[in-house]
Amino acid sequence: MIPNVTSGGRMAGLMNYLVGPGRANEHENQRLIAGDDRVTFSYAPGTELSKYEAFDIAEILDAPRKAFGTEVTKPVYAKDEDSGAFLADENGKKIRVGSKDSHVWHCSLSLAESEGSVSDAQWKNIAESFMQKMGFVDLDGAKSSRWAAVHHGASKNGNDHIHLVVQMVREDGTKASTHNDFHRAQLACRELEAEYALQSLESSATQQQGLSGEKPAERERATRESYAVSDRMELSRRMRSALATSTTAHEFVRQLPQMGVQVAPRFAKDSTSKVTGYKVSLGTKTGEDQAVWYAPSKLDRSLSWPSIKARFDGAGVAEAEQFLAGRHSSARLQRASGYRAFDLAQSTTSKLNAGQLGPDTLANVYARLSLELEGNKPGSLAVLSTHMARAGQNMGNRTYAARLASRFSSRSAEQGWMAVLRQANRLSQTMLRGRMATERPRLTQAAQEVVAMAEKIVRDAENRTSVHAAAPVGQRMTKKDRDQGLGR
Repeated sequence: MIPNVTSGGRMAGLMNYLVGPGRANEHENQRLIAGDDRVTFSYAPGTELSKYEAFDIAEILDAPRKAFGTEVTKPVYAKDEDSGAFLADENGKKIRVGSKDSHVWHCSLSLAESEGSVSDAQWKNIAESFMQKMGFVDLDGAKSSRWAAVHHGASKNGNDHIHLVVQMVREDGTKASTHNDFHRAQLACRELEAEYALQSLESSATQQQGLSGEKPAERERATRESYAVSDRMELSRRMRSALATSTTAHEFVRQLPQMGVQVAPRFAKDSTSKVTGYKVSLGTKTGEDQAVWYAPSKLDRSLSWPSIKARFDGAGVAEAEQFLAGRHSSARLQRASGYRAFDLAQSTTSKLNAGQLGPDTLANVYARLSLELEGNKPGSLAVLSTHMARAGQNMGNRTYAARLASRFSSRSAEQGWMAVLRQANRLSQTMLRGRMATERPRLTQAAQEVVAMAEKIVRDAENRTSVHAAAPVGQRMTKKDRDQGLGR
């Protein structure tokens, strides 16, 4: 279950939106399912809400704030325009530039599409339990916050969800605590998943390292512009591929521009030479004025600069930072028409042959295979790369002692890549039958399905070879294709 927490200062505006048609007319049968006693006394759970009822509920929720005149505000801090990171003063503290009204606390609780929907009765129990875990409900009542839960069907992505609207001024006029509310909401959801047998979230909240998800707006934009995936997902795929084909940090950063990934440095404060990190972009699309830059750690924490340096044991770091220092961040970057994909690093193929790759490195291998066999239309191999990355981030870079007989050698490049895919699939199956199956059954089930799809690629290629013995195995990619890229 995924919580999404926001705050604001327009109670009536939020309630009006929740009972409205939604941004894509996805809201339907908007109804109250739970709430504070004062709310449910006026409107029984199950009541379909009109604009009038929504406004009335907003008035009920707002009553303590208006009665006591308590103000609830939230500081606003300066941010870097490119990365979105907070700016700091000479003492390392964030720079406050103002404040905003935040007496309205809003949180949506969303289930994965694969879970289908749950009944209003179960959502009511989940909502009440969540409010108690967050500390917004006081058994004596004086320290309670007024709240309401609204259900209006699945999102446009098919996720069943509810919205919780909470007044931050409590019954006695004091302010409810929102300290560390994002983290507390994550912890509450993990407990609710166990209590109600819901699907566990694979996210940075429960993992040592994090993997970002595709935002709905990014997915919509990619679809609108006829791209197979969003920039966020494509950047992750290409960067993981570069990890599989590099032996040093220097090789990694030098490969990225040739793969269509623009890189620029992040410098230490008050320095134009000391590199502390990097940022990436695919450049501007048609009709865009500015390129969108991403912090790699926000895509996948294993792509952060500290993680890159640790991955290569410091090899090539000085040269890499010198290379980055010479790059420039520009608002207008021409998007590459194609990309070059490199061969697997020898160290990777050696470990692959020996069956000694953990899920983290297999994620990179599958990303490289996706570039080779799926090109500019990422499919099952790209999905499998993401599944393995999630597994690796929970279990680290563990080595699996599965010794397998398959070899990497082959007479042609295409046959060689099919051998890589077959070997990677066998390693993945070993993991899926082992510790992953007992520790993370839902992830295992999802990964097994995608491995089966990857196996189909091998079988289809072998069938084509048996019918056309002279034809190359796998999706044909010439040397020119590999050097100039498939375009995106």
